[in-house]
Amino acid sequence: MARPFTLIVLLSAHLCLHVVVTQDEDSHINTQLLSSVLDRLTNRTTYDKRLRPRYGEKPVDVGITIHVSSISAVSEVDMDFTLDFYMRQTWQDPRLAFGSLDLGLSKEIDSLTVGVDYLDRLWKPDTFFPNEKKSFFHLATTHNSFLRIEGDGTVYTSQRLTVTATCPMDLKLFPMDSQHCKLEIESYAYSTAEIEYKWCTSKEPNCSTAVKADANIELSSYKFTKICQKRTLASTSSGTYSRLRVSFIFDRDSGFYFLQIFFPASLVVVLSWISFWINRDSAPSRTLIGTMTVLTETHLMTGTNRRLPPVAYVKAVDVFLGFCYLLVILALIEYACVAYSKKKNEDRRRREKKTEHKPAPPTPDILHDVRLAECTCNAAPTSIIAVIKQSNRFCVSHSHIDIVSRAAFPLVFILFNTLFWLILLYKSKRLPYISEHEGDRCDAPDLH
Repeated sequence: MARPFTLIVLLSAHLCLHVVVTQDEDSHINTQLLSSVLDRLTNRTTYDKRLRPRYGEKPVDVGITIHVSSISAVSEVDMDFTLDFYMRQTWQDPRLAFGSLDLGLSKEIDSLTVGVDYLDRLWKPDTFFPNEKKSFFHLATTHNSFLRIEGDGTVYTSQRLTVTATCPMDLKLFPMDSQHCKLEIESYAYSTAEIEYKWCTSKEPNCSTAVKADANIELSSYKFTKICQKRTLASTSSGTYSRLRVSFIFDRDSGFYFLQIFFPASLVVVLSWISFWINRDSAPSRTLIGTMTVLTETHLMTGTNRRLPPVAYVKAVDVFLGFCYLLVILALIEYACVAYSKKKNEDRRRREKKTEHKPAPPTPDILHDVRLAECTCNAAPTSIIAVIKQSNRFCVSHSHIDIVSRAAFPLVFILFNTLFWLILLYKSKRLPYISEHEGDRCDAPDLH
């Protein structure tokens, strides 16, 4: 009984081993046959890479998708920005269709993923970036790109690029501004009659999300808010070309500028008001405070503009620093008015004393007016109205000027700050009642 059972077990094991070996032989792909297929597809007798697919017929649809991995810099001085991204292109070339060919393989192949060197033997769109300053391919540890050919002749490529593109910036609302930096994609030689660019591919048919970015992108001075993708036309002397445009919208982070510019400038203005409480006879103290505050505001203005490119228009920060500079200058001039008023009053008293020592005694009315003027000039006013009345009599005391300045300067500065920040927030679309749609300025035409 044991011998027949052992024989059955051996036969079963042999049969299972034969089935496994047969399956391995069927799953094996003869790479020599694939190499011959690739050579046959690009045979010079049937394929000319100098001619586009369907030459003389409808234009080639080139689909583009972009995945941004990082944005390394946004420079106001150079007016450019640098981004690292993966650009994927796809187009259909019927000359490369191998789905209907008899490859002599044991199983059907839907696509061929081959080395990027094979791309040199194929026709490819001459895609370039019109607003590019510089760019390069990544070559570590090998050329960061791949090539895939579908059975119907659809070619799918992907390349990793780093591009520095121009970004003309509008700094009128600096530092509460938003910058729209654009990357443009276009064919260098093929017009719209030969190539049409589109924001989608056969792998990603949703054109509205053809441009994506990593969620962890962070910049030192900006907040990356959104992406706008557009399709438009570019007309030149050589023809009309299909152009894709993607706008990266950055809102400037103003925290640094509040701490380094606005807050110190405001403190310097407040510091200049200390001179209004210093004894008017302390000329060195008041002059020193006025001079130091003027020099400090000058340093803040020059230091701020040194970080920015020279532009022909006035920026918001220039308005704020210019007004602060004006206030500290007026505080210094205020002491000059106080010193002049004091000297004028002293000269008046000396003239009155000389008049009293003259042989001809003054009339009682004149003596009464002189005493009244002297008493009025030496007495502190009880209100601003009293100061105005004394001004009309040409008898303004230097103490009156200081009292008015203590109230007028802070009031003017508070009113200016209120109006300045309300207008700036409204212009920069950062007030709560302004909708996001109103702040969207991706206004290029979208042609589909």
